[in-house]
Amino acid sequence: MKKLTDVVKKAALLQIGFISLITEKVENLIKELEEKGKLSQKEGEKFIEELKKEMEKKKEEVSKEVEKILKELPVATKSEIEALKEEIRALRKEIEELKGKKEQ
Repeated sequence: MKKLTDVVKKAALLQIGFISLITEKVENLIKELEEKGKLSQKEGEKFIEELKKEMEKKKEEVSKEVEKILKELPVATKSEIEALKEEIRALRKEIEELKGKKEQ
């Protein structure tokens, strides 16, 4: 099951990397258009800002989708594992206390 979660995570990272690469390429293209005078600096900055906002939304969508997929898999999350560890610690402590009372 760990391999499946790794595959999902790697696919998400690839998608996020691809989004970042596209953003970088478009930013370079806009700067090139600005230098050639085909786009004003203000227009370029506005376009880049809009692009960054849109790419950030896409990254969030990918992250949410990965979380959704991982929740559907029969795999415990880190927080669930930590909660179980805490519960085990509490139960062990309770057992030790009961043993101590029984020995008295």
